[in-house]
Amino acid sequence: MRKLEPEDKQKMRRIYAGKVLNAVRTKGFTPLTIQDLSTLMNISRASLYNYFSSKEDVVMELTYYCLSYIEEAGETILNEEIPYPIRLQKVFEQAVISAFYTSSIYMDDLKRNCMSLYNEKLHSRKKRLDVVQEFYLKGMDAGAFHRLNPSILIMQDEVVLEKMLNTAYLAREGLTLENALIDYYEAKSTQIVKSGLNYDHENGRIKEIADHILSKMAES
Repeated sequence: MRKLEPEDKQKMRRIYAGKVLNAVRTKGFTPLTIQDLSTLMNISRASLYNYFSSKEDVVMELTYYCLSYIEEAGETILNEEIPYPIRLQKVFEQAVISAFYTSSIYMDDLKRNCMSLYNEKLHSRKKRLDVVQEFYLKGMDAGAFHRLNPSILIMQDEVVLEKMLNTAYLAREGLTLENALIDYYEAKSTQIVKSGLNYDHENGRIKEIADHILSKMAES
């Protein structure tokens, strides 16, 4: 195998780490062996060691994979050149992906085995919620949003999305994840955005938002 440039190697590390995300968020990383990880990445053990020095190295890269998305989304949310209703779409996307990336099983494993990464995840969560709260308050002051309690809006997302990402719940209620996302976002945007500014309902825009979120989740 030819030696990769550092930048190319980092890109491959990020890609391979993303391939194990779904297994880690549903099972945790403690029970996964190097062989399990290489199988999930669809590469040999030898190839895995070309990119990662250990199982812990995979976990570290996976955690930074998740953190980098949250930071990137936060920059868009606070970009005042973008209309508030459009940025609300990014708030919703960030909330869904963050809930998907941060399962209780994954976080419990980090807390027991990688306290420094666990603390970084907690810091990232606080930073994300501070950004979202600032966004809501500015939107209210600008007259784009109804005057509501940002903390309640954030808590609402956390409670609803945890339930929504539970496949057993969706099956019991006869819902697909796509339909659940569409219905919840429609309710959320109606609740928050003032009448006349809420144009997500036009031309199937809500379905586009849901499809984009599902494609992000499918990358994992």
